[in-house]
Amino acid sequence: MNVTTESGAGRKPGAPEILLPISTWPDTTPAAGLLRAFDIAAGLGATMTAVLHEVDIPAANSFIGNSLINVSGMIAAAEQKSAANADRLGAQLRALAGRFNAPLQVRRWRGHLGDAPAHYSRAARTYDHTFFVPLPGDASQRDIVEAVLFGSGGPVWVFPAEEATAHLRTIAIAWDGGRAAARAVRDALPILRQAGDVTILSISDDKPIDGASVEALRGFLVAHGVPAVSVSIERGEQPVGDALQDAALDCGAGLLVMGGYGHSRLRQFALGGATRSVLGGAALPILLSH
Repeated sequence: MNVTTESGAGRKPGAPEILLPISTWPDTTPAAGLLRAFDIAAGLGATMTAVLHEVDIPAANSFIGNSLINVSGMIAAAEQKSAANADRLGAQLRALAGRFNAPLQVRRWRGHLGDAPAHYSRAARTYDHTFFVPLPGDASQRDIVEAVLFGSGGPVWVFPAEEATAHLRTIAIAWDGGRAAARAVRDALPILRQAGDVTILSISDDKPIDGASVEALRGFLVAHGVPAVSVSIERGEQPVGDALQDAALDCGAGLLVMGGYGHSRLRQFALGGATRSVLGGAALPILLSH
């Protein structure tokens, strides 16, 4: 089922198009993170399409199971709760669109939890960006983020679930000279041009980084009208993702741009350390590209 309503200002030709997946069961997308997402979307002048996933749970065909614990009734109750949460979240999204005067479409999609990663990955291929507000530790939402990151061909933003710094005045770039980092910089260029300050972060005690590549990135950014400074940091015993986020916050950044790393192993993605720690809990908005 797809039901679409529109809120906020009219759609703007040429404006970025953002896909916003919304969870309704077993956990709901956090309100604080949605506020930050709408704030950033408004700053980009973007149009948002929120897709509320109403869960469809396969029927249980066990006579014994139904006779002991009423599995069918539990399934019906879960689906009703998901639909009620979708109603509530839809109203919340429209209120946020009105608050930020942001163009918004609200759609509802009904499907199995296991189908959500592939569904959103396909949908995201015709949007400029995908925004996520995942709950830390929620494996089903992490699976969706990973599927879109590695399967959509576009950038994914991960927003903190709780109150956090989020703005585009100062932006940090995580740089190691690799392909994914370069892709992230290119995807973020229109946003980097809006920033007042841009800082290139490189970790000196993780893996060798050619200083010439940092200078080459600075030259690339300057050529595109984005002056930047570079900072080398040491992570010590910290996970790479945590060290990068801490350094970004220390320089006043409201957004961290970084490559999303992973490789296929038996048709599953094994995430790089920095990507894994960011998906485990973002401290500020993260723009990831693969």
